[in-house]
Amino acid sequence: MNPEHRAAQLQTLIERLRRLVPILTADADCVWARHFANCLHRAETFADGFTQDDLNGLSSSVMSVYGGMGSFNDYVAYGAGGRPVDGFAGLCGDVYDAALNLRVIEAQP
Repeated sequence: MNPEHRAAQLQTLIERLRRLVPILTADADCVWARHFANCLHRAETFADGFTQDDLNGLSSSVMSVYGGMGSFNDYVAYGAGGRPVDGFAGLCGDVYDAALNLRVIEAQP
């Protein structure tokens, strides 16, 4: 595990969660806001150090709400005027990908 590479991957997830959480919390009825806010808080606590097990657990937590009927994948965020938030689906995919990247261990040559 390259700690600098993992730290950069963790920072990517944090940045994406920081974009996602305000969108979710703007919807008072969003059941996912607290989950992702907790994931963001957890990720930020790893700034002072982490193990691969820490990253795997965080990744698992983020990814656990994706997939299946009634999952986060089914949620649509609405903004001003009742229109869906531009780029929301892409951001959700980016959060998932960033979480997955924390788990993937590259083969050593």
